[in-house]
Amino acid sequence: MALLNRIRTRAELVAHSRVRTLLDGRHASTSHARSLDFSDLRAYVPGDEVADIDWKASARHGDLLVKRHVAERRAVVVLVVDTGRELAAAAHWDPTTTDLKRDVAVTAAGLLGWIALRAGDHVGLVHNGPDGPRASRPSTREVDLERMLVEVVGSSAPDAAGRRTLDLLDHASVALRRRTLMVLVLDDLEWGPEVEHRVVRLAAQHEVVVLTVADVDLTEPLRHGVATVDVGTRRAVPGFAADHPGLVAELAAADAARRERRDAALRRLGLAHVDLARLDEAVPALLTLMERRRRVR
Repeated sequence: MALLNRIRTRAELVAHSRVRTLLDGRHASTSHARSLDFSDLRAYVPGDEVADIDWKASARHGDLLVKRHVAERRAVVVLVVDTGRELAAAAHWDPTTTDLKRDVAVTAAGLLGWIALRAGDHVGLVHNGPDGPRASRPSTREVDLERMLVEVVGSSAPDAAGRRTLDLLDHASVALRRRTLMVLVLDDLEWGPEVEHRVVRLAAQHEVVVLTVADVDLTEPLRHGVATVDVGTRRAVPGFAADHPGLVAELAAADAARRERRDAALRRLGLAHVDLARLDEAVPALLTLMERRRRVR
């Protein structure tokens, strides 16, 4: 399980204690009341229900023993990843390192999926496959999460089909009837009425968290003499785009305005959101987001 092991190692090195804190007592708690899920036995104390006494075990042990149970409150966490060849592009660029968008997306989805599995939750995947959006059955096994992450990588190769964001969100709406914690891993796209309408519908059905994978400034590598290709259209970006200061500023302003429209819409909808660009910042940013959600809850 190469992908999941890499994500687990990154999480444990960066913030293992914070991961443990997020898991403690969130989904399953040991209770004295009767339940369907047996946990273990403990010594009887005054005030315990007589019906909870395990008489056979007490006879063997010589003292009264009480059955302790786990109150099951498993959730379903669904990773909705907007895969496509666009995720084969760079999330950021500088002369020393470049992180691909698919690596950032897989790290984000894998981290949240791994934490959910550790908490006893089911984890499922909705993504764009070769023939359109598809949903994977939620599972509690790490091997299935690894398979889901491999599918995300394979569906985000440079020769994969383009993203189908609206179809993906529509499929997530009809494929998942039970209320879930739905994590939307989206490209840095234009946030228009059609996208917002679908996200509003999902938020009415599920608890929604939005993760956006940032788009690289195309003029950055060009200013360092590095040829740049648009992964979506497979066309080379003309070098003059980085030679004219006015054009560089205009492109930067357009990107900033697009992101502000998206952020404003998410704030208006009251949805938790984080923008991810670098792998070394992804884990701390996601853990901070989860801690903030936990305090609110």
